[in-house]
Amino acid sequence: MKKIGAVILGLLLLCGCGSRQEQSKEIQQKFGALEQVTMEAEAVVHLAEENRSFTVRCLWEPEGATSTILAPEELKGLSATVSGENLMVHWDGAALAAGRQQVLSPAACIPWLLHAAAEGYPSEIGNEVIDGANCLRMALDTTAPDGEKILCTIWFTKDGFVPCYTEFSSGGTVVLTLRTLSFEAGKKGE
Repeated sequence: MKKIGAVILGLLLLCGCGSRQEQSKEIQQKFGALEQVTMEAEAVVHLAEENRSFTVRCLWEPEGATSTILAPEELKGLSATVSGENLMVHWDGAALAAGRQQVLSPAACIPWLLHAAAEGYPSEIGNEVIDGANCLRMALDTTAPDGEKILCTIWFTKDGFVPCYTEFSSGGTVVLTLRTLSFEAGKKGE
């Protein structure tokens, strides 16, 4: 009798894993098909000595993205354009090439979140409550253009798979977090 119970429990667990794998595949297909995203988020950079908080709005398209800082006040209006591996900083009508983009920065973290959701390797998926909402948590292994391994863990709403919270980790340490304030996906030109 115990063997039958163990077999039934095993089958139930396998069914749950299949469902999660299907959710993972559905999320990656959804994010892989995106044409345009406007997202606003609170980005917190976790440094050894302190945390630095920014409010960032990003307009993303497959060809590139522009992120604009909305807060803190002293950086308000500073924006950066990410295209491929290049980063261009814009301020008060002037532009400055800033070299290669850093994935784990407020300027590039939203485009990297969208990239990870579409193309990262799912290493974990499960249910978890965050900020009182029952979410689907998915950990995705990614590799930055410089070869750095980055774990991007995203908490998605169960209806529509909207990212509500994200952690970026490198070397086992959380380096940057994002709390989504708004998220709109659409077609180019809408």
